[in-house]
Amino acid sequence: MTDSLFVLIATAVACSIVGVFVMLRNLAMICDAISHSILLGIVLAYFITKDLHSPYLIVGASIFGVITCACIELLTKTRFITQDTSVGIVFPMFFSIAVILISVFAKNVHIDTDVVLMGEVIMAPFNRLEIFGLDLPRSLWIMFFVIIANTIFISLFYRVLNISSFDMTFASMVGISTSILYYCLMAMVSLTAVASFESVGAILTISFFVAPAASAYLLSKDMKKTIILTLIYAVINTCIGFYLAWIWNLSISGMCATVFGISFLLTLLFCPDGIIVSKIRHYKKRGKFTKEMIILHMDNHSKSENMYAELGISSMKHHFNWSRLRLSKYMNSLQKEGYVYRDDKMGVYTLTQKGKKYQKDIRNNYGLIEIV
Repeated sequence: MTDSLFVLIATAVACSIVGVFVMLRNLAMICDAISHSILLGIVLAYFITKDLHSPYLIVGASIFGVITCACIELLTKTRFITQDTSVGIVFPMFFSIAVILISVFAKNVHIDTDVVLMGEVIMAPFNRLEIFGLDLPRSLWIMFFVIIANTIFISLFYRVLNISSFDMTFASMVGISTSILYYCLMAMVSLTAVASFESVGAILTISFFVAPAASAYLLSKDMKKTIILTLIYAVINTCIGFYLAWIWNLSISGMCATVFGISFLLTLLFCPDGIIVSKIRHYKKRGKFTKEMIILHMDNHSKSENMYAELGISSMKHHFNWSRLRLSKYMNSLQKEGYVYRDDKMGVYTLTQKGKKYQKDIRNNYGLIEIV
């Protein structure tokens, strides 16, 4: 159980490291295409090596991931179809060819399409490898080396990746080879995706690439902080998903992807600029503006001849075209705050000294001229 969790965490971390730049470059669907189409690279490499554990399977898959990106790019450059259409054409074709080859020429070989799609991390501890005297699951060793490779790649090209992710035109102007950088990034994505097959499968790899990075980006726009938050999201969500799947006897990779999705939605709702927080902030600003408008209205008519009509307790609602309930809500709030006084004898609302001082502050803030 512990080994499976470590494999899953390593997979999530490996995907998340490059996932930040995948998300920033709007390459999520191309990443999805790669995670499917590299199966054809694995199958072709197997036909050459006749060994399911050969490292050449990873090499073949990585190369085919780059080929997939090149095909998508070539179709897009024709300008007859858009990039999303190119993705929708290329990866189903490559993935389907791989499935056909498996079903026809590799019936007796253990390349299970269900495992390729969904992953089977629970079986990872049974396939072990000893290196430097450490006997660990083979998948864990693979993901460990992938993490090192991704970390080295990001460290070496951090500056150019950062620039090109936010402004491709400026990156080209300062001499950065954006095309080479793009294919190098896609090669690392391909390498990570094929290494992730045993743990999360092709379909769910995209969630590990995109969801942690998207959640982190909602909380911070600083690149280094985003990367750190992405890794935190990846590790915590993976642990939660793993234990929930263990308790409820569900698909581990499927539950992890579900937890990633739920955590993104919660972040989207409750982050500082999230949907719910923004709505609350908007509601508060609207309430504040309404109160300021009422105070300015009261000050404008406090010395006018029609003061009793404009500021009357029973007539004021008609000038704002509001219901009595709505007006009472704001006037009661202003009274509690000490800005307005209700004069029942004269039948009007009047500004207190605090209210008169506040209206001057409002005029200064909005650059309004005080009426004398």
